[in-house]
Amino acid sequence: MSLISHFFQKPELVDYSVLKTDIHSHYLPGIDDGCKTEEESLHILKRMYECGFRKIVCTPHVQAEYYRNGIETIFPVFEKLQKSVFSLIPGLELQVAAEYLIDDGFEKHIKEGLISFGEKKYVLVEVSYYNPHPMFKNLLQDVMMKGYTPVLAHPERYNYWPVDENIFADLHSAGVVFQVNLPSLCGYYGSEVRQRAFDLIAKGFVSAVGSDVHNDRYANAIIDGLGNKKLQGILKSGVFKNAELF
Repeated sequence: MSLISHFFQKPELVDYSVLKTDIHSHYLPGIDDGCKTEEESLHILKRMYECGFRKIVCTPHVQAEYYRNGIETIFPVFEKLQKSVFSLIPGLELQVAAEYLIDDGFEKHIKEGLISFGEKKYVLVEVSYYNPHPMFKNLLQDVMMKGYTPVLAHPERYNYWPVDENIFADLHSAGVVFQVNLPSLCGYYGSEVRQRAFDLIAKGFVSAVGSDVHNDRYANAIIDGLGNKKLQGILKSGVFKNAELF
């Protein structure tokens, strides 16, 4: 490498401050499969703050079968955690939304109103890891008709859809925002999911990334990921628009 090329080479990233905002996380203690206690939540939130995140959206699961959350269960827990964060991590902005599973109960949530975030009323949604709901396309259309912008969580983990499948192109063209998981890019879920995430990015579908933090294991993978050269390249490329969109 010449002296000139070395001089102009982009420096290694030391944190995730280029992203600024994490739009997918499970910090609200005791209401889904994420953090169990407020102490655990604050411990991991402090680690993420030290990694460069300045805004974190809490997105607890909302599912008809397992996690029947709504405003009445989410907001009191959020407000308590937010108060503690304001006191103990004053530079961190905590927001709240939800991660909706597109299941038999999702249509009712659409009619009653979804918990969204950001100026464009972003709504984080996921589909089953086994097979999508037969009406999921229609339900996503209903979401958009109500003025929301759907964000599809971790599309790389739906391995029943090949990356070349038209479904991804169709959803992207319709205005669905794709959010891959940072742990996927770090190999947390295995090499196949990691490669699918990179393939979706290469096809130009992905514009957001989220931590999907549930516990310290996720945080460890994300922190270790700062040493991954391929992930470093993606972060420095500007593919992820977290800081701009959210």
